[in-house]
Amino acid sequence: MIKKTFYLLNLLLIVFPAYTQQIKQEKSIPRIDEFVPTYYLSTILLLNPCLDISLFGFYDKDDNIIRMVNEAKAKYPADTCNNSKLVNKLFNARFLQYSTITLVDDPWNLDGKIVEQNKLISQCKNTACLDKALNTVINQLYPLYISTRIRSLRSPTSGRLCSGKVDLASDKKMDLVIKKLVASLSTDDKCGSQDFSDYGDNSYVEDKSKPNTNVIFDICKSNVGDLFIAECKVSGNQVNTEAWIYLLKPDIEPKLLFNSYEGPYYLLDSTCNGMPDLMTRDRYSSEEHHIVYYRYNGQQYEAAYGYNALYINRNYINPDSDGYGNFITVATLIDDKKEIICK
Repeated sequence: MIKKTFYLLNLLLIVFPAYTQQIKQEKSIPRIDEFVPTYYLSTILLLNPCLDISLFGFYDKDDNIIRMVNEAKAKYPADTCNNSKLVNKLFNARFLQYSTITLVDDPWNLDGKIVEQNKLISQCKNTACLDKALNTVINQLYPLYISTRIRSLRSPTSGRLCSGKVDLASDKKMDLVIKKLVASLSTDDKCGSQDFSDYGDNSYVEDKSKPNTNVIFDICKSNVGDLFIAECKVSGNQVNTEAWIYLLKPDIEPKLLFNSYEGPYYLLDSTCNGMPDLMTRDRYSSEEHHIVYYRYNGQQYEAAYGYNALYINRNYINPDSDGYGNFITVATLIDDKKEIICK
């Protein structure tokens, strides 16, 4: 019986190597020795204030750099950098804080917890206290980090933003409003007046019922009324584009609900005041994106939370993930923090 069981186990390992490999490749925190520093010293010092920055090309004789390093170390008890286990635990805690916040759809809620955690850390005067505070951070955030997967980003015309199509065939007045909106977005300071849909690598199959412009648009029904959704076409290797959402009502000028130069926007699972939350992702470089979350305040969309997402490691197959499809970015330069009341 024992030999038979052993034989079957070996057979499973041979027949299903990919599955057994997947079991081993559970999502985990990068080891501190796997940490590939970014070109932002502030991010390096946030994750590991004890790192020898001279090994990574930073001139450690520069007065400004010396000040930044000293300020980073001064946030912790004096003996912190002499304890390798504590340094590793500090890296784990900071990574969990500022990586997990890039994974969740509601970073404003997690931000409050991180503020409390940082207050607890800042009150420590000795390494025993710091060790306990870091354990608290890790115990609170590790389950969330492990269980949170890459979000499924949905296109602007799907999901809960729209509940149906709008038929303009019998509404000549609204059809005229749409044409005026498209014309207003087809100016040189917006989408441009010259159509370039046939240029570059990106070509578009035009809807012959719509004006042939650089504006891609749709009209649909939503919880708050009929919406006009638009964005500029992109060409070549362009990543971002300007995007708009207008509310359409009879005999009233279209009301602007949302506008961003960092489009396209993506729909999230969370909602506020009957409308889904939105997210934009502006690519600053291959290693840095600016992320902004928008919530509907009952009248229009407002920026509720924003940050710069920096890669702390690179995977050449997919720079957004580690080898197992998991994000390995950290949030820095957090801004646009505004509480939106949801009813």
